[in-house]
Amino acid sequence: MCTINLKDIMLNQSLPDAGSRLLGIMMSKLNAGENIILDLDGVPSLPSIFLNTSIGKFIEEKGVELLKQKVSFAQITKGQAERLQEYIRKFE
Repeated sequence: MCTINLKDIMLNQSLPDAGSRLLGIMMSKLNAGENIILDLDGVPSLPSIFLNTSIGKFIEEKGVELLKQKVSFAQITKGQAERLQEYIRKFE
C-alpha cells in the first residue's frame, strides 16, 4: 500500500504538471501491484485542470472500476469527496 500526499505533489508546480506527476506515480505503483491512498490533507481544492491530467487520465487508461478497486482517499473533506464523486460519475 502506498500513500501519496497530494499537497507535496502540488507544491511549486502548475496544476497540469502536478496532475501528470501524480498520474505517473499512480501508474508506477499500480504496475507494482500496490493499492494507492491519496492523502488530501492540506489540499484546499481539486480543480478540473488538475483532475483532468491525473484522475481523468487514469480512468481513460485503466477504467473507473480499477480506480475504485485500487485507489482510496484519506484526510478528505465532504466537499472534496462530493467533487470527486461528481467528477468520476462523468466517466461512468
